[in-house]
Amino acid sequence: MPMDNSGGLVDVPHMPSRTEATSWRTAQSLHQVQLLSCDLCDFTAWAVPDHCAPFWRLYWHDRSGGEIVVGGKTIPIRPGYLVLIPPNTHFASRLRNPVRQLFQHFLVEPHFRDAAGTVFQIRATKEQADLCRRIGDAIVANTADIGISFLGQILIASALLEIPRQGWAPRFEDARITRAVAAIRQKYPERIANADLARAAGLHPSAFIRLFRRCTGHTPLQHLVNLRLEEACTLLHYDEASLDEIAAKTGFGERGYFTRVFTRGMNCSPARYRKLVNVSSRLRPGG
Repeated sequence: MPMDNSGGLVDVPHMPSRTEATSWRTAQSLHQVQLLSCDLCDFTAWAVPDHCAPFWRLYWHDRSGGEIVVGGKTIPIRPGYLVLIPPNTHFASRLRNPVRQLFQHFLVEPHFRDAAGTVFQIRATKEQADLCRRIGDAIVANTADIGISFLGQILIASALLEIPRQGWAPRFEDARITRAVAAIRQKYPERIANADLARAAGLHPSAFIRLFRRCTGHTPLQHLVNLRLEEACTLLHYDEASLDEIAAKTGFGERGYFTRVFTRGMNCSPARYRKLVNVSSRLRPGG
């Protein structure tokens, strides 16, 4: 019901709606970008043996001197280029001389398939270079400026448009799996039994698991564990909660079990991961 200028509700007669169109097309693959962090740092040292995390990274350097090592191959981060690194990629970093680095961490859903270990080097357009400068200037002027987030997401989207389109996983083509994934997220961090998910989908449990794996690339339990690992990595990076608290909050429960699953998935223990990612966090004001 509409409101008048004073904020009160106004009763209006029912007005029938009418919609006509000669053509109507709905996009079938809508991906969501979640910006986790956006930082500007003047690095004099950037020696980290393993940056692996379940989120994307975007790097921009103002000068030569920074480089990453992936699978034994050294890749320089050149000025005038954007560097995109997909989730779960193990890489080391180092500097030959100081650089100013703009970097962003973000998630994309649905995911980019088989991307771990790949590094995308994108020659920045004039518009992208200008975005990097505007984001950097905004951070220097006011770290609370909401425009930083919007500019950062524009930069991310423009960079993602440069990588192969066929690499992106489609949004779940089966409505039953879409509903199941939504139910898993809604119940998170608790687990829903496969039998209950299958019953809601109208399938036998074994048929449901096969369909879920075909649409998502993993089982319902693996999907839940991935959600838990994503949150655990975020908490280890940006939160001071203890490992026991993180284990409880992410649904792993007991710390020992959390450590085993995390180590198997991330190739390092939670404590080791926190030590690695907090190299940059300790440089921040109050960090």
